[in-house]
Amino acid sequence: MEWLEALFNPATLSLLIPIIALVGAFSVAAIKAHHKHLERIEKIKHGFDPDLK
Repeated sequence: MEWLEALFNPATLSLLIPIIALVGAFSVAAIKAHHKHLERIEKIKHGFDPDLK
């Protein structure tokens, strides 16, 4: 359990929390972009022009 005590050390947490937040934010943005791309591809497959508004 020494690793757990080292992980919950305030100095370690002050570094890990922002890193985890950044990784999470970029992951969410990547998933949203991928989903938008898949929707665009499906529109093209069904004969719609996705650039038309």
